[in-house]
Amino acid sequence: MTHQVKKRKLKKKKKSGPKSVVFRRLLLVLFFAAIVLFSLCTAGYVIFFRTVFARELQPAGNNEIVFEEPDPPTHEVTAVFSERHGGDSGRQLPQVAIIIDDLGYRKKIAMEFLDFPITLSYSFLPYAPFTGKLERIAYYSGKTVLLHLPLEPKGKEWNPGPGTLFLSDSKEVQAIKFEQDLALVPHAVGVNNHMGSLFTSDGTAMKNVLKLIQRNGLFFIDSFTSADSVGIVISRKIGLKSLRRQVFLDNDLDINKICGQLDVLVNLAITNGYGIGIAHPHTATMQALSRCSGKYKEQVRFVSIVKLIDSEKE
Repeated sequence: MTHQVKKRKLKKKKKSGPKSVVFRRLLLVLFFAAIVLFSLCTAGYVIFFRTVFARELQPAGNNEIVFEEPDPPTHEVTAVFSERHGGDSGRQLPQVAIIIDDLGYRKKIAMEFLDFPITLSYSFLPYAPFTGKLERIAYYSGKTVLLHLPLEPKGKEWNPGPGTLFLSDSKEVQAIKFEQDLALVPHAVGVNNHMGSLFTSDGTAMKNVLKLIQRNGLFFIDSFTSADSVGIVISRKIGLKSLRRQVFLDNDLDINKICGQLDVLVNLAITNGYGIGIAHPHTATMQALSRCSGKYKEQVRFVSIVKLIDSEKE
């Protein structure tokens, strides 16, 4: 009897043996198939990432950044805004807003600008090595923070740096890049363009980007690196608050010439009620503003760019 029971058990083991082996083999095949599928997906993502983003995401060295394209256009404004900005009403001083661009690469000089005695606004490049720390310091110090959005220039010799939006990018890729850039400057209340002489002259591309800016509740300052820029025209068509740069203060890094450009900006503000200047984190710029800005305290008020944006009519 016992012998028969053992034989039955043995038969059961023999019957289940092949099925167990097949099942284990099937699991093994599925496991390897999953690995292959994961590897293919990963490879596909890497290839896509490299072909779409590689040219923008190359890290720039501390001394390799190009601050502006050469010979940007000047911009004369009319006195149409003088009344609402208090230019010649006598009730308040004309207002001057200076934006310090291209922050995030030079930590020491950036900290000096963040501690500057007159009101400034601060625009950060998204992938710069010190942007995260510096823009948090600016925000928690009550400063105005902007995203300095890299856009494609006309000259191929000018590298706008990581995170650049190109005309060859699809609308979807431009949106992805913009959101990634903005995420790296999370306290930004507005956007101004870095370079972009080619991109800002393209109506379709600019409309796409300006709508992204609007959707995120931000305003736009056109750095006006091209006389062909359509930034302001399209902004006004879609109801996005925007203004345009009037003077670059420090394209020539001579202290006396920077002071001269500041004088031009102040005179524009006196004539038109307000003035918008852009400067960069250079030692010469710091020295010039320290030396020359004090003499204008009876003529103009240095204000955040937000102050001018808020003065714009809805």
